[in-house]
Amino acid sequence: MLKIQIMIKLFSILALLAIINNEASAQYYYKDILSVKQTCTDQRTYKAKQIRTIDVHSFEFDDQPSKGFFCEKQLSKDYKKMNTYTRTSGSSKSLLTSYFDDQGFLIRSEDSSEINVSYSIYKYDKDSNLVSISSKSRSHDDDFVTALDEIHQYNYDARGILQNMFLIKNGKDTTEVDFTVDDKGNITDESEVSVSGIHYYYYYDSQNRLTDIAHYNVVKQQTLPDFIFQYDDAGELAQMIVTMQGATSNYNIWSYLYDDGLKIKEKCYSKDKELLGYFEYEYLYK
Repeated sequence: MLKIQIMIKLFSILALLAIINNEASAQYYYKDILSVKQTCTDQRTYKAKQIRTIDVHSFEFDDQPSKGFFCEKQLSKDYKKMNTYTRTSGSSKSLLTSYFDDQGFLIRSEDSSEINVSYSIYKYDKDSNLVSISSKSRSHDDDFVTALDEIHQYNYDARGILQNMFLIKNGKDTTEVDFTVDDKGNITDESEVSVSGIHYYYYYDSQNRLTDIAHYNVVKQQTLPDFIFQYDDAGELAQMIVTMQGATSNYNIWSYLYDDGLKIKEKCYSKDKELLGYFEYEYLYK
């Protein structure tokens, strides 16, 4: 009984993290550039297929619906706005609103819950490269209020190749993040220019698809992966392995199933390949 309770609690946490994509710190190229590109690609797919509503259903490892879980995405008639409503057992409901321009580029996102409000503005250059993300957030509980202003300023050379990013917090604390590009134009290194700056490594397959993101683990004194990606024959992401932060060697395995280019199911497994739970996606058309 205890094992079941632990696994249910763990999957509920993973479900919330997966839906709101609230990952912390670093790997800026992956989380800012690549993730935003994927968001734009998904939005264009929804528009092309005339999808208006996406319902996400969550199930535990025993195929029972996750108690208290709700997630629904609603797209506007012109596909320039998408509302994502989320609620999980033990957490307050939240609303993420994403705004897109005529070309399907993400230009603004607003995230709100009972204890946190934040928004981000995305800007691009004439070549559609993301040049900045300006974010403001404010959270509060019974004891204190926390506010944060953050800017990610990306810089490219004359060829449009990413060079660096300046991370500016609260208008005064600035950190430089440098990028290295291989002869195929793939970002291979991301490093913070600071005394304790973290260095990330990006690896690709023969088709220039991202396969691994890794960094040097000081505790274990070796380079270890944070993410490992595998693709199916259609080029869709079939599996993603995500390692836990810190000194632990634990990781979770996410597997994905598609139909006609749309994700219809994703399952989460433990390191020991025990099913923790899964999501099913239901699409409602115009």
